[in-house]
Amino acid sequence: MASIRRSLFKRSSSYDVVKLKTFKSYVDNADEDENDLCVGKVEEIKKRASSFFQNDLKPRLLPGERAVTEADSVLCFVPFTERKQGISGKLFITNFKLTFLTGDRSSYDQSNHRQRNKIIDDGDIPLTSIESIYQVVSGGKRKKLLPNTTVSTMTKYLEIHCKDFRTHVFGFKFTPKDQIKKMTNAVIHYAYPNKSWLLYAYEYAKNLQKPENGTVSNTPLFDNPADWERELNRCGCTKWNVCDVNQGFCVSSSMPERFVLPMNLMSYDELMKAASQFNENRLPAWCYTHTNGASLVRMAEMFTESELADYVGNLSSEMYIRTYCKRLKTAIQLADVNKGYPVEMDLTKLCPSLRDVQTAYEKLKELILIDSGKDFAVQDISWFSSLEGTKWLSCVSQCLKTACDAAKHLENHTVIIKEPDSRHYCCLISSLVQILLDRHFRTRIGFQSLIQREWVTMGYPFQREGCLIQDHSKTNNECIPLFLLFLDCVWQLMEQYPSGFAFSETYLVTLWDSVHLGIFETFLFDSCHQRSRYHIDARWQQRLYLPSAWNWHVQFSDDDQSFFNNPLYIVKTNTDVIDALKKTKSLQLSLRSQTSTRTLYSLELQNLEGSKVCSEGTKTAKTGYGLTPLTGAASLKLWSQCYLRWQTPAQIIGGGNPSQYLQQCVMVEEILCLLHKLEALKKNTAKSANSLTRTRSDLVFSMALDTPRTTELLANSYLTSSFPFSSVQRLSREEKSVFTPISLFLEHSTIDYDYSNDED
Repeated sequence: MASIRRSLFKRSSSYDVVKLKTFKSYVDNADEDENDLCVGKVEEIKKRASSFFQNDLKPRLLPGERAVTEADSVLCFVPFTERKQGISGKLFITNFKLTFLTGDRSSYDQSNHRQRNKIIDDGDIPLTSIESIYQVVSGGKRKKLLPNTTVSTMTKYLEIHCKDFRTHVFGFKFTPKDQIKKMTNAVIHYAYPNKSWLLYAYEYAKNLQKPENGTVSNTPLFDNPADWERELNRCGCTKWNVCDVNQGFCVSSSMPERFVLPMNLMSYDELMKAASQFNENRLPAWCYTHTNGASLVRMAEMFTESELADYVGNLSSEMYIRTYCKRLKTAIQLADVNKGYPVEMDLTKLCPSLRDVQTAYEKLKELILIDSGKDFAVQDISWFSSLEGTKWLSCVSQCLKTACDAAKHLENHTVIIKEPDSRHYCCLISSLVQILLDRHFRTRIGFQSLIQREWVTMGYPFQREGCLIQDHSKTNNECIPLFLLFLDCVWQLMEQYPSGFAFSETYLVTLWDSVHLGIFETFLFDSCHQRSRYHIDARWQQRLYLPSAWNWHVQFSDDDQSFFNNPLYIVKTNTDVIDALKKTKSLQLSLRSQTSTRTLYSLELQNLEGSKVCSEGTKTAKTGYGLTPLTGAASLKLWSQCYLRWQTPAQIIGGGNPSQYLQQCVMVEEILCLLHKLEALKKNTAKSANSLTRTRSDLVFSMALDTPRTTELLANSYLTSSFPFSSVQRLSREEKSVFTPISLFLEHSTIDYDYSNDED
């Protein structure tokens, strides 16, 4: 029976696997009782296995990275092969990563066109991306290895579960025993640091040169007043201004030094007194102003009267503080041009609890993090019910519904969203509201500036909630993936509005991978205050720098970044394409009667998000070009490319969203090339034709790229549904029939005419 999940998304492994024909026999023979084997046979097995290893392998090291220990003759198993197939090589651990290298050079296939990272290679596992470690001893007993423990028993297999939902399994059958113990204990020690300065990022920063200029990307970092002023001007805010009351973090250590408050509010002393009534001294802060003048404000919970009395200890002082807070709320109300009373939304009642999100995440991992074909077959029978049982999509649904409600309220009133510390769901809901209402945040630069402002600057605890540091004071160190929940919500919007976002789902997945790479200051700290202490650390008496995650050139080439762009958005926003489509529509109407003309998909792409027709047949209002998505759990999907990309049995060969995406890229590139030829023909002279510049699409198949990926990528290859994270694989006839692929789906999916050879 065909796999249920295969119809949704076939899961794939990203290993560049070389199939060693004799590998299975080595493992099978070695698993027998060695006492029953003659010494000569055991030595022969080890000798033949050692022929696949190369002892002079060395890992590629980044600045400040150093090798800690290594293990020879390690077996890296291919998932879902029941540990009977894999690669032989050496396993290294550095202060940054766990890396596996093999002497068989055929496994380093550079001909495929997967996304290539400059920081990590295919066999690298950043230590900050390791979520859990399991030890399997003789007899098959499996044990989770906890932080600050020492392993004395011999390890047969080492299982590494990562935050990108990938499972790595290493075998040590032929590894010297002393190396096994050193490797196992080193992985535990370096994967679970208990101090922030033990992270590799500190060594990395000490060995990086100071950037030539302060701007690392086009994305504003909101670490200076100018960035805030530009955002206020973009929103047309006239009754809010940038305030530096928290200069030197004298009011709140979890808020930035500068944020936005209503104009002419009160003196600094009064603001500081008012801040004492809010949790963590976090004053209410501006998030966004709608085109109608109503604003979105985030606020932490205020102390109760008894809590404030204990804190102040003086009744008269308490009354004064209450007065300041009342004036603060009044100022927020007056900043709204509608002058209506603000709508307060308690996110603790409207969104799932953090504990519920954590539980749903753990159940989702349990469903996905497997590497056994037998477990996959068992899961496949009840896949939909098991997925529903995780409650993950229910969490996504609740967040989307809350954001839509807030966006609806914002059409008439200023909205205040509040929670205990205003640094968890306030980040998520405020970001979703702005994406729904403002198409600027559906571009890549706008989206990145939104995350920088609402998450990074306003103090979302990436280090704590991402479990980068082990907190011994907490009984539960499990991750709370609220940022992943946010990205999932954005992906759901992209699925419902495929031409409404300038970036692709590959961009979102790569962004999630970057969160736990562990070298970007964007996702490494809990607050601006912690980040500032890191920048000037007395431990080294020098100014330290780390790259921003928005400087994508640190990780990827221009060619690889082309996977981030949405071709449908380019068609929709390119003025040349829009004009051409309008002319095409006019021509059709003149040649045929209007009643016989069908609605063209290409013309539908012209429609703004505000006029998108929902499945119920109702038309969305055009207010602010807002999105009104379906938020019910039944309307949502599992984000397959993120969660299932490493799962081989569910893999679709030549199908899935990636194949559709590549076809769209080809279509858009061909349209742009044809438009260029039309413009050249209109000029009617070779001289004027040569002077024209072809529009650059910045897509995978862009003719303007130095290395076009046209025929080479598609012809005679089978792309997987986890592309570009998996390799392009050429499969035998037998393997094709096993997974019932869409045969030859992409073999002829190339541009028939080579436009790059045109004289113009």
